[in-house]
Amino acid sequence: MIIKLIFLVGLGLISYWFYKNIKKYGIIWIAKGLLQIGILILFIGGFIKIFITLPPDLYIKITFVITYLWCTVGINVNFMIPLINIIDHRLDKN
Repeated sequence: MIIKLIFLVGLGLISYWFYKNIKKYGIIWIAKGLLQIGILILFIGGFIKIFITLPPDLYIKITFVITYLWCTVGINVNFMIPLINIIDHRLDKN
């Protein structure tokens, strides 16, 4: 019973937080949040899925980790961060 009450209170607080932020920043706030969560899920999930399927050779795994991190940082710095900054600019205007 206490777990259900904690869950209900937590869900209520999260819903209130969503309501206040949507009221303050508009619907673009949801797009920004979903974009950031999607980035995390895609890059971390993709890394885990590929890493598990690699052969057990240590040299191949180290090479993959270095290459994946290099590409991930490159994509985030050159594409995702500017895109999120554009969304932040639009949020600040509203």
